[in-house]
Amino acid sequence: MNSTSSNEVLICMKDINVVYGNLAALYDVNVDIHNGDFLGICGPNGSGKTTLLKTIMGLVKPLTGQIALFGEIIEDKIPKETKFRFGYVPQITDIDRNFPALVKDVVEMGRYAKAGIVKSLTNEDKQKALNALKLVDMDHMLERPIGHLSGGQQQRVLIAQALAAEADVLLLDEFTSALDFKMTEEVMELLDYLNHTHGITIVTVGHNIEILRAYCNRIVCIDKIIAYDGTPDDPDLDVVIGRIFH
Repeated sequence: MNSTSSNEVLICMKDINVVYGNLAALYDVNVDIHNGDFLGICGPNGSGKTTLLKTIMGLVKPLTGQIALFGEIIEDKIPKETKFRFGYVPQITDIDRNFPALVKDVVEMGRYAKAGIVKSLTNEDKQKALNALKLVDMDHMLERPIGHLSGGQQQRVLIAQALAAEADVLLLDEFTSALDFKMTEEVMELLDYLNHTHGITIVTVGHNIEILRAYCNRIVCIDKIIAYDGTPDDPDLDVVIGRIFH
C-alpha cells in the first residue's frame, strides 16, 4: 500500500452538484485529491463515478460548486496547459485485430497532445514515447499492431500514452472491466509501481472493491453523495459497502 501522498491538494471539489435533466448525478460532493494519492473510487451502477471523473476533466459542468485544479479555481473552461496535466485511460472494449495502428503510433499520440496534432514529432518526442513504453514494460512490442495484444497489454499501452504526455495525474475509468483477475492484478501492480517509484497521482474508478482495497491508499465510495472517504482498512468502509451495494 502506498504511503507517498502529501498535503498538496491537486484537485479540490467543493459543494459540487451535477444534474442531467431532472436527475441528480452528484449531490453536494466535496473531495480533495492530494499529490501522490492512489485513490480508488467505487459505487454501484449509476452512482456518479464516471461523472466525477468527467467533472474533474471539464467534460461535465457542475450546476453549482467550485473546482480548483493545481491551485487555480476553474471559472469556465479548463486551460489547455492544465488539461495536459491529466492522463485519461478509458474503459477498453475489444480492439479490432485488424486495426492497423502500431503500439509505438498509439503511444506517440500522447506526444501529439503536447506538440500539437499538425506538428511533426521531434526525436525528443519519440524518445519520450519510447521511455513511456519502457516504464510499462511494453517497449519490446512497439512494432506490434495494438489489435494483436491481450487486453492487459492494450491497457498498458494506453497508460503509456498518458505517460508520454507527461501527465501528473492518471484518471482511469473502469479500466479493468474487460480484464481477467490475473491481468487486473498485473495492471494494478504497474500502477502501484508508477505511484510509488515515479510519484504519479492515480485516480481509478473500479467495480472490484477488494482489488481497490489491496492497492489504493484511499477509497471514496459514492452513491451520488460521498458515502465514505478514508483508508481501505477502516471498518466503517465495510458498513458503507454493505449499505450501498446491497
